[in-house]
Amino acid sequence: MPDFSTYLSQWIDRFLVPIDDPTSRLFHLNLVFCVGFVFIWAIMMKKKNFKKVLRWRYLKLLFFSKNYWWNSSTRFDYQIYALNSVLKIFIFIPFLDVTFNISMLVIRLLQKALPEHQALPVTELTLFIFTFAFFVLDDFIRFIHHYGMHRIPWLWKFHSTHHSATTLTPITLYRTHPVESAIATVRNSLSLGLATGTFVFLFQSQLTMTTLLGINFFGFIFNLLGSNLRHSHIDFTFGPLERIFISPKQHQIHHSTNPEHFDKNFGVSLSLWDQLFKTYISAAAVKKLRFGLE
Repeated sequence: MPDFSTYLSQWIDRFLVPIDDPTSRLFHLNLVFCVGFVFIWAIMMKKKNFKKVLRWRYLKLLFFSKNYWWNSSTRFDYQIYALNSVLKIFIFIPFLDVTFNISMLVIRLLQKALPEHQALPVTELTLFIFTFAFFVLDDFIRFIHHYGMHRIPWLWKFHSTHHSATTLTPITLYRTHPVESAIATVRNSLSLGLATGTFVFLFQSQLTMTTLLGINFFGFIFNLLGSNLRHSHIDFTFGPLERIFISPKQHQIHHSTNPEHFDKNFGVSLSLWDQLFKTYISAAAVKKLRFGLE
C-alpha cells in the first residue's frame, strides 16, 4: 500500500489542481471548450451579437457574477468537494477500489464458459470497437446507479444532498454525500473490472483502448462537448441530437423543482437509456427552471 506522501501527492494532483488532470471535467481543455459553448449559446440561442457578448456587463453575467459563484449553495459545494477529495484518496480508493478482484472474477468465469477460446488479434479496429463498447457499458452502469439512487428510498436520502443545490455550477457535480461517493467508487470498479477482465480474456493482452490523453476516446469527447454546462445556468441544448445524447439543459431539467420533471433524464452521456426506461423528457418545451428540493 502506498505511503502517506504518495496519497498526499495524488490528492494534490487530482483534486487541488484538477485543471491539469485529463480525467477531471475541470481539465483545462474542457473548460476552454465550455467557454466556447457559452459564447455560441449567447449568440445563437439568446440572439446576442458578438460585440454585445464581449461587453463587461454581459461577460460578468455569464462568467463572473459573485452572487452566482458565492452563495449558501455554492459554498456548500466547495466544502463537500474538499471533504470528498480527502476521503477518496485516503479511504475510498485504497479500500473500495476492487477493480482487480472483479477483473479476475470475470476472467475465471469466461474461461469456464469458453474453455477453447483463442486470442483475438489486437488491431486499431478492434481497439476502437472495444473502446466504444466499454463507453456504452460504462454509461449504462452509471445510468442504473443514478436510477437506483432516486428510486430506492434509503439511497435517495444520500443522493438528495446533490439535488439540494439551488445554484448549479460545475462544482455541483462533486456535491455528493460521502456514502454516495463510496458507492460510486465501487461502481467505477465494477465498470472497469468488467472491461479489463473481458479484454484480457478476449485478447490475452493487457487492457488497451483508443484514448486521448490517456482517457477513453468517447468519454474525452463527451467531456469536451459542454459537459461542465450540465451543472450551470447555461441552458444549452443539442436539438434533435438529444434523442441520442443528454444535453446540458436536459440534465438541468433533472434538477428541476417542477414535479413534472421529477425522476427524468437520468442519463450521463446517452439519452437512449431514458427512452428505454420511459424517463426521457425533451428540453424543447421547457423554459424557466428552478433548482433544489421542495
